[in-house]
Amino acid sequence: MKAFERVWDWTESRISPYGAVIAMAASVIPIPFAGYSLGALWGSVLYHVRIDIHPAVAYIIALAAIAIASRRLVRRVHAQVGASWSLFLLSCSVVGAFYGVIRFVDIVTITTGVS
Repeated sequence: MKAFERVWDWTESRISPYGAVIAMAASVIPIPFAGYSLGALWGSVLYHVRIDIHPAVAYIIALAAIAIASRRLVRRVHAQVGASWSLFLLSCSVVGAFYGVIRFVDIVTITTGVS
C-alpha cells in the first residue's frame, strides 16, 4: 500500500485530478466542424506513415512522441498548467499510436516474419 500512496502523491503533486480528466478528454473529444479528435488526427498521420513508408518508421515516430511527452510530464515540478499540457500531449500520442500504428497482426509478423 505504501508504493501506491507514493505514486498517488507524486501524481497529485504534478497535476490535479480535474486537470488530468480535462487533458485526457480533450484528446478524444472531436473538434467542432472537423469531426475528429486531435488523437485521431495524429493517428491518421501515423497510419499514413505506416502505409506509405514503413510500419517500423511509424512505430519509431509514435514511441518517440510518447517518450517526449512522458519526459515533459515527469520533468514538470510545480507548473500544473504545463503538466496539463504535457498530459494532453501524452494522451494524444497514446491515442494516436493505438489508432494509427498498432495492429494485432504485427505480433505475428514480428515473431514469424509472415504477414
